[in-house]
Amino acid sequence: MINAVIMASGFARRMGENKLLLEYDGCSIIERVLKAVSKINFHQVVVVSQYKEVLALCNKYGFKYVDNKDANIGQSESIKLGILNSSKCDGYMFFVGDQPFIDDLYIDKIINTFKLDRDFIVIPRCKDVCGNPVVFPFSKKKELLALKEDEKGKTILKNSSKIKYVEVPEKMLLDIDTKVDYERIGGKL
Repeated sequence: MINAVIMASGFARRMGENKLLLEYDGCSIIERVLKAVSKINFHQVVVVSQYKEVLALCNKYGFKYVDNKDANIGQSESIKLGILNSSKCDGYMFFVGDQPFIDDLYIDKIINTFKLDRDFIVIPRCKDVCGNPVVFPFSKKKELLALKEDEKGKTILKNSSKIKYVEVPEKMLLDIDTKVDYERIGGKL
């Protein structure tokens, strides 16, 4: 059993506006992520955010919404809230809310790789570039809960020898951080 944790609490300072709500191909970027996740048979989906628009989308998809009142602390707060509000599981698959090309086919490949050995962290990559979503086994729960400020899961990867990689298309790893990124994929501001 794997729980999905979708982290959607960022301030999008480099974008200058809420990038999660920018439209791409008929719906917002965050909804594209939610749609992809909804196609997978997760044990539970927890969405951590500070935005009422994301809450409305969670209700639409039947996902658990967790209000991140301390988003200013950094990404570690979203990770912790996602774990602490998750039901019992074998692993946590962490998503970010700004990947418009996330693909359920490759999400499934990552999950199936994890199911082969539930002690391994499973990371998508294209050539030498790694990205999200990443699966962390339940055994890493304490380490994830010990993250501080804007520390990310990468902090744990440095000390782990049990890592597997799944090759994915480059486009799937793309996240939208700036107006240039958004315009590059055909978005119009």
